[in-house]
Amino acid sequence: MRSRFTDWRINTVKILALAAVCAVFLRIIHVQIIAHEEITEDAWKQWVTEVTLTARRGGIFDRNGFPLAVTHRTYVLGVTPRDLPDDDDMLEVLSDAASKTRAFFRRLLNREDTYIRIARKVSLSSRQVEILSSMPGVRLDPDPERINPFHCMTPLLLGSVNAKGSGSGGIELSFDDYLRGNDGWKLFCKDAKDRLYRRADAPGRKPENGHDLYLTIDSRIQAIVDFELEQAVSRYGAASGAAVVVDPWTGEIYALAEKKGRKKGRIEIGKGLYSSGCSFEPGSTFKLITSAYLLEKGEVDPYDVFYGEQGMAEFPFGTFRDDHEFGWLTYKETFKKSSNICTIKAVKDTDREAFYSFLLRFGFGSRTGIDLPAESAGKLRKPEEWSSRSLPSMAIGQEIGVTVLQMAMAYCAVANGGELMVPRITREVRDSEGVLLKEFGPVRVRRVISPRTAKTLREFCRGVVVDGTGVKASVDGIDTAGKTGTAQVADGRGYLDNTWLASFAGFVPADKPRFVCMVLLNEPDYSSHYGGLSSAVVFSEIVEGINLASDLLAPAAEWTVDSTRPGGDMISVPSFFRLRCAEAHKLAHECDLVIDYSSDEGEIYSQIPGPGTLIRKGEKIMLSFISESARKKSGVTVPDLRGLSIRRARRMLIESGLRSRIAGSGTVLRQDPAPGRKVSRGSTVSIRCSTTLKREGSGLALAGGAAR
Repeated sequence: MRSRFTDWRINTVKILALAAVCAVFLRIIHVQIIAHEEITEDAWKQWVTEVTLTARRGGIFDRNGFPLAVTHRTYVLGVTPRDLPDDDDMLEVLSDAASKTRAFFRRLLNREDTYIRIARKVSLSSRQVEILSSMPGVRLDPDPERINPFHCMTPLLLGSVNAKGSGSGGIELSFDDYLRGNDGWKLFCKDAKDRLYRRADAPGRKPENGHDLYLTIDSRIQAIVDFELEQAVSRYGAASGAAVVVDPWTGEIYALAEKKGRKKGRIEIGKGLYSSGCSFEPGSTFKLITSAYLLEKGEVDPYDVFYGEQGMAEFPFGTFRDDHEFGWLTYKETFKKSSNICTIKAVKDTDREAFYSFLLRFGFGSRTGIDLPAESAGKLRKPEEWSSRSLPSMAIGQEIGVTVLQMAMAYCAVANGGELMVPRITREVRDSEGVLLKEFGPVRVRRVISPRTAKTLREFCRGVVVDGTGVKASVDGIDTAGKTGTAQVADGRGYLDNTWLASFAGFVPADKPRFVCMVLLNEPDYSSHYGGLSSAVVFSEIVEGINLASDLLAPAAEWTVDSTRPGGDMISVPSFFRLRCAEAHKLAHECDLVIDYSSDEGEIYSQIPGPGTLIRKGEKIMLSFISESARKKSGVTVPDLRGLSIRRARRMLIESGLRSRIAGSGTVLRQDPAPGRKVSRGSTVSIRCSTTLKREGSGLALAGGAAR
């Protein structure tokens, strides 16, 4: 017979066993039901790691296919010493990739570090990536680098890419959705020693590379505008400068340049793109808009006569002056000589509401619509905010704020017969295979003036260059037209003494314009503060350079062929750059062209004729290939630049694939390296220039050409 104590112990054991079973059961419920997702996620993190596969960011190219911004795929190379294989062949591959010795990696084998970063910005071939990715103890992290191969384009226009791979400013930001792409991923498992391995059935997603963006920019024209503007900012002692070249018929921007000088401006320009993001008082270039209004409304005739008051006139709303003493002038002469007094007399009795509405129709006071961030609408106050002086002041380019792009597009409207267009910086988007995904066609805003008024204004602008304030904008053999502008800089409280903006806006040729060019110099030296003495000269040099370097000003019979839809047997030569032989044959076959070459190894680095040239179907294209090894070893013979002008010397270097560093002005006296030396492509040639007197006949002449 069991004792009462024995029964108590048995019951206690039963209760404890039941409690243990209940605890286990509750734990199972917690693990399997209540905290199932959380525990599964923790286990997944311990066992599996997700590796991001970075998508390649799309490239940015000019209209002819020259790269302006491309992504160079580089890597961060790191190792886990305890997992590195003690294998000579593998260590040899690793040492080649990291530019380290095998002895360096052998010393790491005995270390207990979990991870050591060896090098950044490591360039690897696809074969090296494949080997290193499968090598135990080696880790490759993508570290892409955004580069500008030709070092052209205003940085603020092109923009940049931040550490996260997204666009920051400029075109990179505006078209980030097209360029960025979508990253992929793959899963790796970890073993007990924390080493990574990949199962055959592991899920993953391939990266989707970004699309390529083709701009309206022509890198040949961009290089010319960059150079001429940089020279002008230095020559005229300006704080900064801006220039834009636009197709008036489509709104396509061929070039947009901005340069800063050594002198610090009294008015600080913002950090954004000045041409589209900052406004200024235009001065007399705005008289084109005033004249358009007066002619369109029939308030003046070109041959109406006004008295210039010999350079100074007292009006009820204030005193106005001209730079010269004028007597009687027709309105056409008023425009040509840029008389403020006669312009004010022509406009002073006009209706302010009508004038304000006309300015709005011309696009002032609103954004142009260009695909760039932080565009300014300028400054245009409503008529109820005007004083009695506002209308006459605005007529001569004061009390109104405009941007460089707004003025350029206003001149485009006159050049194309009266249509206001939206400026465009992009032409198309293509995928990584070159398939066209999206086109950006011309966008017409509205008609702002009649073709008859536009024709009259073009004649006005021609007169400015022939015998008006803009004679220095003339180019031998080319009929140019435009308007000068000189404006005193305002700081919000008044006008600053001896602080000016010099500008010139014009089109070429005058009768059937093919491009509009606007040049602005901010705070040039006083001796050059008139637009006709500085900006007009820059305009002339840009036009001359474009004429020499491109077919944009070719005879009308050639130029009128539409390169996007060639007629008859004519075809626009495509870009073969960076293609390999098989790809070049395929492209030539599609375009009904014949290609000729001596060697087919590597990629194409030269073609004759160049992209965009109009030729007949079936004609021959000469191609030159270069291998990667030959590219590194190939040299260029330095040309003899002595005695040449800066412009001719620089163009000769560009054609030779060399860069230039220029000191002084005038003609080239010395160069380094010397003529005939072999240097690598892309090397810099230092040029020393000077304006020296040389005896010629019985008199003295300036070497390097007459001063302008």
